Amino acid sequence: MYKIFKDVSYKLLQEGENFEIRGIEYDSRKIEKDFVFVAMTGSAVDGHDFIQKAIDSGAKMIVCEKDVNVKEYRNADSVTFVQVEDIRKKLGIIASNYYDYPQNKIKIVGITGTNGKTTSSFILENILEKTARIGTTGNRILDEEFETVNTTPESLELIKLIDKSVKKGADYFIMEVSSHALQIGRVDMLKFDSAIFTNLTQDHLDFHKTMENYFNAKKKIFSMLRNNKNHTGSGIINIDDEYGAKIYLENNAKNFISISVKDEDADIWGDILNYTNNGMKVKINLKNYLEKYGKNLKNTENVYRFEINLVGEYNLYNILGCIASALSLGIEMDFIVKKLKTMPAVPGRFETIKNDLDVRIVVDFAHTDDGLLNIGKTLKQITDNQVITIFGAGGDRDHDKRPKMAKAATKFSDYIILTSDNPRTENPIKILADIEKGLIAEKYPFDKYIIIADREKAIRYGMRLLKKGDSLLIAGKGHETYQIIGNEKTHFDDREVVRKILAGK
Repeated sequence: MYKIFKDVSYKLLQEGENFEIRGIEYDSRKIEKDFVFVAMTGSAVDGHDFIQKAIDSGAKMIVCEKDVNVKEYRNADSVTFVQVEDIRKKLGIIASNYYDYPQNKIKIVGITGTNGKTTSSFILENILEKTARIGTTGNRILDEEFETVNTTPESLELIKLIDKSVKKGADYFIMEVSSHALQIGRVDMLKFDSAIFTNLTQDHLDFHKTMENYFNAKKKIFSMLRNNKNHTGSGIINIDDEYGAKIYLENNAKNFISISVKDEDADIWGDILNYTNNGMKVKINLKNYLEKYGKNLKNTENVYRFEINLVGEYNLYNILGCIASALSLGIEMDFIVKKLKTMPAVPGRFETIKNDLDVRIVVDFAHTDDGLLNIGKTLKQITDNQVITIFGAGGDRDHDKRPKMAKAATKFSDYIILTSDNPRTENPIKILADIEKGLIAEKYPFDKYIIIADREKAIRYGMRLLKKGDSLLIAGKGHETYQIIGNEKTHFDDREVVRKILAGK
């Protein structure tokens, strides 16, 4: 039973009965007979408070961070108590030992960056076959879908998902890797066969405090590339991003692939040829990549032109990153192009709501100034008349980005409606006042914006303003089907609200 502590330093507080471990959990509600309970100290809940409940439910081993007094617990004589410092960082190794390192039996692709992670994961799962995917919009193993709490789950859940993916026959495990997960060690037990860096703009500074800390957390993924006799992991870097350029300069090694839409010296670069009714036609140039890596590639041309059901320069970056990743995993370019040409739209990412009003209504997850600007500039480009923008900012999160989002919106919007996103425990009016400061700083006309805290009312107001040839951008929530007000999570879906209004309800 101590095999789960291989490569983990631990202190034995009490040795109980020998037993065969049937499962490991850090949630006491999931504990069953002969389980191991991991008592972690969290920001809101301390697992040590639930040790007795775990014992009562049948736990035969308690792994704790604190030097607990074993004698305090009822019916604990047969229970083993083990102390492990900084258990959150060690839990991944413990789980890997128990599940026999499933991460070494599947190819793992990690995607990190501020924007583009979810879209990139969808693109990749459409290119690759027999895949599992985890991230913001949920988890999926082959054809089975699961809900998710965090973009990147706790290490124990992650190993369970990888183990299940291996057992179900998946060949690839595609995961969005958050800066939080990298910082606190949720993915320390993994090695990546391919890692994509999309971009870095201000976000999550409530957690990281500085952009330098945020950057250092993100780039950690490139120290985790797989390196063995069977495969050397590849780093895919957007060098048009200033932080990406820094990473590439630091790691300009054979296994790093640069992508760009501005620098023709990049390994893979692309261009938007024109926008179409359903997306855009793009040109992908592989000349430099082939010179560097193409010795074993057959039937691969220097240049490819094709249409894809995505729009915007920001999506071209996502496409380039996924092409580079797929190529590095041994997928042929002809096959990649075939898959890209038939790929469906990504839920909640520039998702267009069909209507008979001769207007374009777009729902998007953009919740940073950079994300908002990318979406807005693209929408402005393909809109005949006005662009009306509805957005807000989440409560209990980075305050500094709020006015920056407003400043970004002024660059493409003809009219702006400020509304609530997920205010959480903050006063929505205070959040909206913070956003408004950006409009005032940009001297955006007072008659060109309005503040409506109720999100459904804001959407209804925006819909009433629409005229032929206009576009309405509803930003911030995208695929989300809930709104968090106070501590209460209630059902709310921007797309449903729009369709209800279009139906006259």
